[in-house]
Amino acid sequence: MQRRESRESKEFAWFEGLALCMAAIATQLSSEFMNQWGLYFYSASQGVGRTIYVAIELVWLIFLAGTLWDALTDPLIGAWSDKTAPRPGLLRLIRPRGRRRPFIFWGSIFMTFTAIAFWYPPVDGISSANLIYGTVLLCLHWTMFTVTVVPLIALGPEIARTKQARVRIGTWVAVGMIVGLALAAVAPGALIVQLDPARTEGGYSAIGCRRVAIVFAFVSLALFQLPVWLVKERHESKSGAREPAPFLRGLGDAVGNRPFITYIVAVFLFSVGFLAVQRALPYWAELGLGGDEGTVTRLMIPFILTALASYAVIPFAARRLHAKWMMIIAFVIIATGLPCMYVIAKADIGVTAKMIMAAVLFSYCGIGQGIMYVMITPMMGECIDYDEQRSGRRREALYYGLYGVFSKAGMGGSIGIACLSMSFWGNSLENPDGVFWVGPIAGLFAVCGIIILLFYPVLHVTREHADEGTTNS
Repeated sequence: MQRRESRESKEFAWFEGLALCMAAIATQLSSEFMNQWGLYFYSASQGVGRTIYVAIELVWLIFLAGTLWDALTDPLIGAWSDKTAPRPGLLRLIRPRGRRRPFIFWGSIFMTFTAIAFWYPPVDGISSANLIYGTVLLCLHWTMFTVTVVPLIALGPEIARTKQARVRIGTWVAVGMIVGLALAAVAPGALIVQLDPARTEGGYSAIGCRRVAIVFAFVSLALFQLPVWLVKERHESKSGAREPAPFLRGLGDAVGNRPFITYIVAVFLFSVGFLAVQRALPYWAELGLGGDEGTVTRLMIPFILTALASYAVIPFAARRLHAKWMMIIAFVIIATGLPCMYVIAKADIGVTAKMIMAAVLFSYCGIGQGIMYVMITPMMGECIDYDEQRSGRRREALYYGLYGVFSKAGMGGSIGIACLSMSFWGNSLENPDGVFWVGPIAGLFAVCGIIILLFYPVLHVTREHADEGTTNS
Protein backbone atom coordinates (compact mmCIF):
# COMPACT_ATOMS: atom_id res chain seq x y z
CA MET A 1 0.00 0.00 0.00
CA GLN A 2 2.79 2.43 0.90
CA ARG A 3 4.50 1.66 -2.41
CA ARG A 4 1.30 2.42 -4.30
CA GLU A 5 0.82 5.72 -2.43
CA SER A 6 4.42 6.62 -3.22
CA ARG A 7 3.84 6.03 -6.91
CA GLU A 8 0.64 8.10 -6.89
CA SER A 9 2.28 10.99 -5.05
CA LYS A 10 4.90 11.19 -7.82
CA GLU A 11 2.62 11.36 -10.81
CA PHE A 12 4.84 13.77 -12.72
CA ALA A 13 8.57 14.11 -13.21
CA TRP A 14 10.50 16.97 -11.61
CA PHE A 15 11.39 18.43 -15.00
CA GLU A 16 7.69 18.58 -15.90
CA GLY A 17 7.04 20.56 -12.74
CA LEU A 18 9.97 22.81 -13.60
CA ALA A 19 8.64 23.33 -17.14
CA LEU A 20 5.26 24.42 -15.75
CA CYS A 21 7.09 26.66 -13.27
CA MET A 22 8.96 28.37 -16.12
CA ALA A 23 5.75 28.71 -18.13
CA ALA A 24 4.09 30.32 -15.10
CA ILE A 25 6.86 32.91 -15.14
CA ALA A 26 6.07 33.54 -18.81
CA THR A 27 2.38 33.87 -17.96
CA GLN A 28 3.16 36.68 -15.54
CA LEU A 29 5.53 38.40 -17.95
CA SER A 30 2.85 38.31 -20.65
CA SER A 31 0.05 39.63 -18.44
CA GLU A 32 1.20 41.42 -15.30
CA PHE A 33 3.44 43.94 -17.04
CA MET A 34 0.46 44.84 -19.21
CA ASN A 35 -1.89 44.94 -16.21
CA GLN A 36 0.47 46.84 -13.93
CA TRP A 37 1.80 49.44 -16.35
CA GLY A 38 -0.57 49.54 -19.33
CA LEU A 39 -3.11 51.88 -17.76
CA TYR A 40 -0.39 54.17 -16.42
CA PHE A 41 1.45 54.18 -19.77
CA TYR A 42 -1.62 55.29 -21.74
CA SER A 43 -2.87 57.78 -19.12
CA ALA A 44 -0.15 58.81 -16.66
CA SER A 45 -0.50 61.11 -13.64
CA GLN A 46 -1.37 64.66 -14.62
CA GLY A 47 0.96 67.56 -14.09
CA VAL A 48 4.26 65.65 -13.82
CA GLY A 49 5.49 66.00 -17.40
CA ARG A 50 4.61 62.56 -18.81
CA THR A 51 2.97 61.94 -22.21
CA ILE A 52 -0.73 61.15 -21.92
CA TYR A 53 -2.05 59.15 -24.88
CA VAL A 54 -5.69 58.75 -23.74
CA ALA A 55 -7.62 60.86 -21.23
CA ILE A 56 -8.27 59.24 -17.84
CA GLU A 57 -12.03 59.54 -18.46
CA LEU A 58 -11.75 57.25 -21.52
CA VAL A 59 -8.69 55.05 -20.97
CA TRP A 60 -10.70 52.49 -18.99
CA LEU A 61 -12.51 51.59 -22.24
CA ILE A 62 -9.30 50.06 -23.63
CA PHE A 63 -8.78 47.75 -20.70
CA LEU A 64 -12.43 46.95 -20.06
CA ALA A 65 -12.95 45.97 -23.72
CA GLY A 66 -9.79 43.89 -23.73
CA THR A 67 -10.67 42.16 -20.48
CA LEU A 68 -14.25 41.34 -21.47
CA TRP A 69 -13.07 40.03 -24.83
CA ASP A 70 -10.51 37.91 -23.04
CA ALA A 71 -13.17 36.56 -20.69
CA LEU A 72 -15.50 35.61 -23.55
CA THR A 73 -12.82 33.70 -25.42
CA ASP A 74 -11.59 31.71 -22.38
CA PRO A 75 -14.31 29.01 -22.29
CA LEU A 76 -14.42 28.77 -26.09
CA ILE A 77 -10.69 28.12 -26.32
CA GLY A 78 -10.96 25.74 -23.36
CA ALA A 79 -13.70 23.70 -25.01
CA TRP A 80 -11.76 23.67 -28.27
CA SER A 81 -8.68 22.35 -26.48
CA ASP A 82 -10.70 19.65 -24.68
CA LYS A 83 -12.05 18.40 -28.03
CA THR A 84 -8.71 18.44 -29.85
CA ALA A 85 -7.42 15.01 -30.89
CA PRO A 86 -4.37 13.98 -28.82
CA ARG A 87 -2.47 12.94 -31.96
CA PRO A 88 -1.50 15.55 -34.58
CA GLY A 89 -3.32 15.55 -37.89
CA LEU A 90 -1.65 15.16 -41.27
CA LEU A 91 -1.94 18.89 -42.05
CA ARG A 92 -0.18 20.05 -38.91
CA LEU A 93 3.22 21.27 -40.09
CA ILE A 94 4.92 21.21 -36.70
CA ARG A 95 3.42 18.36 -34.76
CA PRO A 96 3.52 18.59 -30.95
CA ARG A 97 1.20 15.89 -29.62
CA GLY A 98 -1.73 16.42 -27.30
CA ARG A 99 -4.80 18.49 -26.61
CA ARG A 100 -2.84 21.31 -24.96
CA ARG A 101 0.65 21.62 -26.36
CA PRO A 102 -0.24 22.70 -29.94
CA PHE A 103 -2.17 25.65 -28.52
CA ILE A 104 0.73 26.65 -26.28
CA PHE A 105 3.15 26.35 -29.20
CA TRP A 106 1.30 28.59 -31.67
CA GLY A 107 -0.29 30.98 -29.18
CA SER A 108 3.03 31.94 -27.61
CA ILE A 109 4.54 32.68 -31.03
CA PHE A 110 1.80 35.09 -32.11
CA MET A 111 1.57 36.65 -28.65
CA THR A 112 5.17 37.84 -28.98
CA PHE A 113 4.10 40.37 -31.61
CA THR A 114 1.02 41.70 -29.79
CA ALA A 115 2.97 42.08 -26.53
CA ILE A 116 5.33 44.50 -28.28
CA ALA A 117 2.96 46.36 -30.61
CA PHE A 118 0.64 47.47 -27.77
CA TRP A 119 3.26 49.94 -26.50
CA TYR A 120 3.46 51.87 -29.78
CA PRO A 121 0.32 54.07 -29.99
CA PRO A 122 0.29 56.04 -33.26
CA VAL A 123 -0.12 59.60 -31.90
CA ASP A 124 2.26 61.25 -29.43
CA GLY A 125 -0.47 62.86 -27.33
CA ILE A 126 -4.15 62.52 -26.44
CA SER A 127 -6.00 61.12 -29.47
CA SER A 128 -8.99 58.94 -30.31
CA ALA A 129 -6.66 57.04 -32.64
CA ASN A 130 -4.70 55.91 -29.61
CA LEU A 131 -7.90 54.79 -27.93
CA ILE A 132 -8.88 52.64 -30.93
CA TYR A 133 -5.35 51.32 -31.45
CA GLY A 134 -4.92 50.34 -27.80
CA THR A 135 -8.30 48.61 -27.73
CA VAL A 136 -7.65 46.55 -30.86
CA LEU A 137 -4.12 45.56 -29.85
CA LEU A 138 -5.14 44.61 -26.34
CA CYS A 139 -7.97 42.41 -27.63
CA LEU A 140 -5.56 40.69 -30.01
CA HIS A 141 -3.02 40.22 -27.22
CA TRP A 142 -5.53 38.66 -24.82
CA THR A 143 -6.78 36.36 -27.58
CA MET A 144 -3.29 34.95 -28.08
CA PHE A 145 -2.80 34.89 -24.30
CA THR A 146 -5.94 32.77 -23.92
CA VAL A 147 -4.90 30.39 -26.69
CA THR A 148 -1.63 29.86 -24.83
CA VAL A 149 -2.50 29.94 -21.15
CA VAL A 150 -5.87 28.19 -20.81
CA PRO A 151 -4.51 24.89 -22.24
CA LEU A 152 -1.32 25.44 -20.23
CA ILE A 153 -3.01 25.68 -16.83
CA ALA A 154 -5.26 22.75 -17.73
CA LEU A 155 -2.13 20.56 -17.67
CA GLY A 156 -1.80 20.97 -13.88
CA PRO A 157 -4.74 18.89 -12.61
CA GLU A 158 -4.37 16.62 -15.65
CA ILE A 159 -0.88 15.41 -14.73
CA ALA A 160 -1.49 15.55 -10.94
CA ARG A 161 -4.55 13.62 -9.81
CA THR A 162 -4.02 13.15 -6.05
CA LYS A 163 -4.27 15.82 -3.35
CA GLN A 164 -0.58 15.54 -2.49
CA ALA A 165 0.48 15.71 -6.12
CA ARG A 166 -1.71 18.75 -6.71
CA VAL A 167 -0.21 20.60 -3.79
CA ARG A 168 3.22 19.76 -5.25
CA ILE A 169 2.32 20.91 -8.75
CA GLY A 170 0.53 23.91 -7.26
CA THR A 171 3.73 24.80 -5.43
CA TRP A 172 5.77 24.52 -8.65
CA VAL A 173 3.28 26.79 -10.42
CA ALA A 174 3.06 29.18 -7.46
CA VAL A 175 6.83 29.60 -7.35
CA GLY A 176 6.75 30.44 -11.05
CA MET A 177 3.89 32.88 -10.53
CA ILE A 178 5.70 34.69 -7.73
CA VAL A 179 9.03 34.79 -9.56
CA GLY A 180 7.16 35.94 -12.67
CA LEU A 181 5.39 38.58 -10.62
CA ALA A 182 8.75 39.74 -9.31
CA LEU A 183 10.01 40.10 -12.88
CA ALA A 184 6.80 41.55 -14.32
CA ALA A 185 5.72 43.89 -11.53
CA VAL A 186 8.89 44.54 -9.54
CA ALA A 187 11.68 44.73 -12.10
CA PRO A 188 9.97 47.03 -14.67
CA GLY A 189 9.87 49.99 -12.31
CA ALA A 190 13.66 50.07 -12.08
CA LEU A 191 14.19 48.89 -15.67
CA ILE A 192 11.98 51.60 -17.13
CA VAL A 193 14.04 54.23 -15.36
CA GLN A 194 17.35 52.69 -16.42
CA LEU A 195 16.33 52.11 -20.05
CA ASP A 196 14.75 55.52 -20.62
CA PRO A 197 17.42 57.86 -22.08
CA ALA A 198 15.30 60.90 -21.22
CA ARG A 199 15.91 60.36 -17.50
CA THR A 200 19.47 61.59 -17.85
CA GLU A 201 18.01 65.00 -18.70
CA GLY A 202 15.35 64.93 -15.99
CA GLY A 203 12.47 64.08 -18.33
CA TYR A 204 10.32 61.13 -19.34
CA SER A 205 9.79 59.16 -22.57
CA ALA A 206 8.07 55.98 -23.73
CA ILE A 207 11.33 54.26 -24.70
CA GLY A 208 11.87 52.65 -21.31
CA CYS A 209 8.48 50.87 -21.34
CA ARG A 210 8.95 49.77 -24.93
CA ARG A 211 12.35 48.25 -24.32
CA VAL A 212 11.08 46.33 -21.30
CA ALA A 213 8.12 45.06 -23.37
CA ILE A 214 10.45 43.72 -26.07
CA VAL A 215 12.65 41.87 -23.58
CA PHE A 216 9.66 40.36 -21.76
CA ALA A 217 8.01 39.25 -25.01
CA PHE A 218 10.97 37.20 -26.22
CA VAL A 219 11.76 35.74 -22.78
CA SER A 220 8.11 34.67 -22.50
CA LEU A 221 8.25 32.96 -25.88
CA ALA A 222 11.25 30.87 -24.85
CA LEU A 223 9.73 29.87 -21.50
CA PHE A 224 6.32 28.97 -22.97
CA GLN A 225 7.99 26.51 -25.32
CA LEU A 226 9.38 24.41 -22.44
CA PRO A 227 6.12 22.56 -21.54
CA VAL A 228 5.45 22.01 -25.24
CA TRP A 229 8.49 19.75 -25.45
CA LEU A 230 8.98 18.55 -21.84
CA VAL A 231 5.52 17.79 -20.41
CA LYS A 232 3.81 14.50 -21.25
CA GLU A 233 0.06 14.86 -21.42
CA ARG A 234 -2.15 12.40 -19.53
CA HIS A 235 -5.65 12.23 -20.93
CA GLU A 236 -7.59 9.72 -18.88
CA SER A 237 -10.86 9.49 -16.99
CA LYS A 238 -11.51 7.52 -13.83
CA SER A 239 -15.14 7.15 -14.86
CA GLY A 240 -14.47 5.70 -18.28
CA ALA A 241 -13.68 7.39 -21.57
CA ARG A 242 -16.45 9.30 -23.33
CA GLU A 243 -16.60 11.57 -26.31
CA PRO A 244 -16.45 15.27 -25.41
CA ALA A 245 -19.89 16.70 -24.71
CA PRO A 246 -21.22 19.64 -26.75
CA PHE A 247 -20.12 23.02 -25.43
CA LEU A 248 -23.56 24.01 -24.15
CA ARG A 249 -23.95 20.72 -22.28
CA GLY A 250 -20.55 21.23 -20.67
CA LEU A 251 -21.56 24.77 -19.77
CA GLY A 252 -24.76 23.48 -18.19
CA ASP A 253 -22.83 20.91 -16.16
CA ALA A 254 -20.52 23.66 -14.92
CA VAL A 255 -23.45 25.85 -13.88
CA GLY A 256 -24.77 22.92 -11.85
CA ASN A 257 -21.40 22.36 -10.20
CA ARG A 258 -22.02 24.05 -6.83
CA PRO A 259 -18.40 24.02 -5.58
CA PHE A 260 -17.14 25.54 -8.81
CA ILE A 261 -19.77 28.28 -8.97
CA THR A 262 -19.18 29.19 -5.33
CA TYR A 263 -15.45 29.37 -5.86
CA ILE A 264 -15.46 31.48 -9.03
CA VAL A 265 -18.00 33.96 -7.66
CA ALA A 266 -15.69 34.44 -4.68
CA VAL A 267 -12.74 34.83 -7.04
CA PHE A 268 -14.66 37.43 -9.06
CA LEU A 269 -15.43 39.61 -6.03
CA PHE A 270 -11.94 39.28 -4.62
CA SER A 271 -10.38 40.08 -8.00
CA VAL A 272 -12.42 43.26 -8.37
CA GLY A 273 -10.80 44.63 -5.23
CA PHE A 274 -7.30 43.19 -5.36
CA LEU A 275 -6.68 44.06 -9.01
CA ALA A 276 -8.08 47.59 -8.58
CA VAL A 277 -5.17 48.24 -6.23
CA GLN A 278 -2.77 46.79 -8.79
CA ARG A 279 -4.08 49.23 -11.39
CA ALA A 280 -3.65 52.17 -9.03
CA LEU A 281 -0.27 51.15 -7.59
CA PRO A 282 1.97 53.29 -9.85
CA TYR A 283 -0.24 56.31 -9.11
CA TRP A 284 -0.19 55.54 -5.37
CA ALA A 285 3.60 55.23 -5.33
CA GLU A 286 3.96 58.56 -7.11
CA LEU A 287 1.23 60.63 -5.44
CA GLY A 288 1.00 58.93 -2.05
CA LEU A 289 4.67 58.22 -1.36
CA GLY A 290 6.35 60.88 -3.50
CA GLY A 291 8.18 58.30 -5.62
CA ASP A 292 8.35 57.09 -9.22
CA GLU A 293 8.43 53.76 -11.09
CA GLY A 294 11.39 52.65 -9.01
CA THR A 295 9.29 53.01 -5.86
CA VAL A 296 7.04 50.21 -7.10
CA THR A 297 10.10 47.99 -7.35
CA ARG A 298 11.15 48.77 -3.78
CA LEU A 299 7.66 48.03 -2.49
CA MET A 300 7.28 44.76 -4.35
CA ILE A 301 10.55 43.26 -3.12
CA PRO A 302 9.29 42.54 0.44
CA PHE A 303 6.00 41.35 -1.06
CA ILE A 304 7.81 38.78 -3.19
CA LEU A 305 10.17 37.69 -0.42
CA THR A 306 7.41 36.90 2.07
CA ALA A 307 5.39 35.13 -0.62
CA LEU A 308 8.37 32.90 -1.44
CA ALA A 309 9.11 32.29 2.25
CA SER A 310 5.52 31.15 2.79
CA TYR A 311 6.11 28.19 0.47
CA ALA A 312 8.25 26.58 3.16
CA VAL A 313 5.19 26.07 5.39
CA ILE A 314 2.18 26.00 3.03
CA PRO A 315 2.52 22.27 2.12
CA PHE A 316 2.54 21.35 5.83
CA ALA A 317 -0.46 23.56 6.58
CA ALA A 318 -2.32 22.11 3.56
CA ARG A 319 -2.06 18.61 5.06
CA ARG A 320 -4.13 19.76 8.03
CA LEU A 321 -6.45 22.32 6.46
CA HIS A 322 -8.70 21.88 3.45
CA ALA A 323 -7.94 24.03 0.42
CA LYS A 324 -11.07 26.07 1.18
CA TRP A 325 -9.74 27.25 4.53
CA MET A 326 -6.28 27.87 3.14
CA MET A 327 -7.81 30.10 0.47
CA ILE A 328 -9.95 31.93 3.03
CA ILE A 329 -6.83 32.66 5.09
CA ALA A 330 -5.17 34.11 1.98
CA PHE A 331 -8.20 36.29 1.22
CA VAL A 332 -8.39 37.55 4.82
CA ILE A 333 -4.74 38.59 4.87
CA ILE A 334 -5.03 40.62 1.69
CA ALA A 335 -8.48 42.06 2.49
CA THR A 336 -7.27 43.45 5.82
CA GLY A 337 -4.20 44.95 4.21
CA LEU A 338 -5.75 46.86 1.30
CA PRO A 339 -7.49 49.65 3.29
CA CYS A 340 -4.19 50.50 4.98
CA MET A 341 -2.99 52.02 1.71
CA TYR A 342 -5.30 54.98 2.34
CA VAL A 343 -4.01 55.41 5.88
CA ILE A 344 -0.37 55.37 4.78
CA ALA A 345 -0.90 57.83 1.93
CA LYS A 346 -2.79 60.31 4.14
CA ALA A 347 -0.48 60.01 7.16
CA ASP A 348 1.22 63.27 8.12
CA ILE A 349 4.69 61.74 8.45
CA GLY A 350 7.93 61.84 6.51
CA VAL A 351 8.60 60.05 3.23
CA THR A 352 10.96 57.56 4.89
CA ALA A 353 8.39 56.60 7.51
CA LYS A 354 5.76 56.12 4.81
CA MET A 355 8.10 53.85 2.85
CA ILE A 356 8.74 51.72 5.94
CA MET A 357 5.02 51.39 6.66
CA ALA A 358 4.36 50.51 3.01
CA ALA A 359 7.11 47.86 3.03
CA VAL A 360 5.61 46.25 6.16
CA LEU A 361 2.15 46.28 4.57
CA PHE A 362 3.39 44.67 1.37
CA SER A 363 5.31 42.03 3.36
CA TYR A 364 2.08 41.11 5.12
CA CYS A 365 0.05 40.90 1.91
CA GLY A 366 2.76 38.80 0.26
CA ILE A 367 1.95 35.92 2.62
CA GLY A 368 -1.64 35.92 1.40
CA GLN A 369 -0.54 36.05 -2.23
CA GLY A 370 1.77 33.07 -1.71
CA ILE A 371 -1.01 30.94 -0.21
CA MET A 372 -3.47 31.94 -2.92
CA TYR A 373 -1.18 30.95 -5.80
CA VAL A 374 -0.50 27.49 -4.32
CA MET A 375 -4.13 26.66 -3.62
CA ILE A 376 -5.57 27.52 -7.05
CA THR A 377 -4.58 24.13 -8.52
CA PRO A 378 -6.02 22.02 -5.62
CA MET A 379 -9.26 24.03 -5.60
CA MET A 380 -9.76 23.84 -9.35
CA GLY A 381 -8.68 20.19 -9.48
CA GLU A 382 -11.28 19.32 -6.87
CA CYS A 383 -14.03 21.10 -8.82
CA ILE A 384 -12.99 19.31 -12.03
CA ASP A 385 -12.95 15.93 -10.26
CA TYR A 386 -16.43 16.63 -8.93
CA ASP A 387 -17.62 17.32 -12.48
CA GLU A 388 -16.02 14.08 -13.69
CA GLN A 389 -17.75 12.15 -10.92
CA ARG A 390 -21.08 13.52 -12.13
CA SER A 391 -20.53 13.46 -15.91
CA GLY A 392 -17.75 10.93 -16.57
CA ARG A 393 -15.75 13.48 -18.59
CA ARG A 394 -12.45 15.27 -17.99
CA ARG A 395 -12.86 18.94 -18.98
CA GLU A 396 -9.90 20.73 -17.42
CA ALA A 397 -9.58 23.41 -20.09
CA LEU A 398 -13.29 24.22 -20.16
CA TYR A 399 -13.30 24.75 -16.40
CA TYR A 400 -10.18 26.85 -16.47
CA GLY A 401 -11.72 28.83 -19.30
CA LEU A 402 -14.82 29.51 -17.21
CA TYR A 403 -12.59 30.37 -14.29
CA GLY A 404 -10.98 32.91 -16.59
CA VAL A 405 -14.38 34.43 -17.40
CA PHE A 406 -15.01 35.30 -13.77
CA SER A 407 -11.47 36.29 -12.86
CA LYS A 408 -11.25 38.54 -15.91
CA ALA A 409 -14.71 39.94 -15.29
CA GLY A 410 -13.27 40.84 -11.90
CA MET A 411 -10.33 42.41 -13.70
CA GLY A 412 -12.77 44.45 -15.75
CA GLY A 413 -14.55 45.55 -12.60
CA SER A 414 -11.23 46.52 -11.06
CA ILE A 415 -10.48 48.78 -14.02
CA GLY A 416 -13.83 50.48 -13.55
CA ILE A 417 -13.27 51.01 -9.82
CA ALA A 418 -9.76 52.39 -10.22
CA CYS A 419 -10.59 54.70 -13.13
CA LEU A 420 -13.90 55.93 -11.72
CA SER A 421 -12.32 56.65 -8.36
CA MET A 422 -9.52 58.62 -9.98
CA SER A 423 -11.90 60.42 -12.34
CA PHE A 424 -14.31 61.39 -9.53
CA TRP A 425 -11.90 62.23 -6.69
CA GLY A 426 -8.76 63.05 -8.72
CA ASN A 427 -5.37 61.60 -9.68
CA SER A 428 -3.24 64.75 -9.78
CA LEU A 429 -0.60 66.28 -7.51
CA GLU A 430 -3.15 68.84 -6.35
CA ASN A 431 -6.01 66.39 -5.82
CA PRO A 432 -4.83 62.76 -5.38
CA ASP A 433 -7.66 61.41 -3.21
CA GLY A 434 -9.10 59.32 -6.03
CA VAL A 435 -5.94 57.20 -5.95
CA PHE A 436 -6.00 56.83 -2.16
CA TRP A 437 -9.65 55.70 -1.96
CA VAL A 438 -9.02 52.68 -4.19
CA GLY A 439 -7.57 50.70 -1.25
CA PRO A 440 -10.61 50.90 1.09
CA ILE A 441 -13.05 50.25 -1.75
CA ALA A 442 -10.98 47.23 -2.80
CA GLY A 443 -11.06 45.90 0.75
CA LEU A 444 -14.87 45.88 0.76
CA PHE A 445 -15.01 43.76 -2.40
CA ALA A 446 -12.43 41.36 -0.98
CA VAL A 447 -14.51 40.89 2.17
CA CYS A 448 -17.53 40.02 0.00
CA GLY A 449 -15.41 37.35 -1.69
CA ILE A 450 -14.54 35.86 1.72
CA ILE A 451 -18.22 35.67 2.69
CA ILE A 452 -19.09 33.79 -0.51
CA LEU A 453 -16.18 31.37 -0.08
CA LEU A 454 -17.52 30.35 3.33
CA PHE A 455 -20.32 28.53 1.47
CA TYR A 456 -17.88 26.37 -0.51
CA PRO A 457 -18.45 22.67 0.43
CA VAL A 458 -15.49 20.61 1.60
CA LEU A 459 -15.05 17.82 -0.97
CA HIS A 460 -13.03 14.60 -1.12
CA VAL A 461 -13.17 13.49 -4.74
CA THR A 462 -9.51 13.16 -5.77
CA ARG A 463 -8.06 9.79 -6.76
CA GLU A 464 -7.22 8.60 -3.26
CA HIS A 465 -10.87 9.11 -2.29
CA ALA A 466 -12.38 7.77 -5.51
CA ASP A 467 -13.93 4.79 -3.74
CA GLU A 468 -15.33 6.87 -0.88
CA GLY A 469 -17.58 9.14 -2.91
CA THR A 470 -18.14 12.77 -1.99
CA THR A 471 -18.07 14.19 1.50
CA ASN A 472 -19.50 17.64 2.17
CA SER A 473 -19.23 19.71 5.30
